[in-house]
Amino acid sequence: MNELVLLTFPSTFYALRAEKVVQGAGLRGRLIPVPRELSSLCGLALELDPAEAGRALYLLQTTGIVPERKVRAVKEGPCLKNISDIL
Repeated sequence: MNELVLLTFPSTFYALRAEKVVQGAGLRGRLIPVPRELSSLCGLALELDPAEAGRALYLLQTTGIVPERKVRAVKEGPCLKNISDIL
C-alpha cells in the first residue's frame, strides 16, 4: 500500500503553478491526471508525499494558490482506496 495526498485545482494554470512552488521549495510533488475516483472531468492533480503535505499546503496558501479539493488516499495498483477529504 502507498499512502498519498492529492490536490486538485480549478484550472491547469493553477496546477502548474502549484507544482512549480512545491518543487521550488525542494518538496516532492508531481502532476498526474485526476483519478476517476475523484472526478469524471479531465484535469491535473498534484500528488504529494503525506509527510510533506502540510508544508506544501502552507507554501501554496502563502502564494495564493488554493486547491479545489485536498484528499488523502491509499493507492493499491491503479486504484485509489480509503479516500478521505482533508479539511
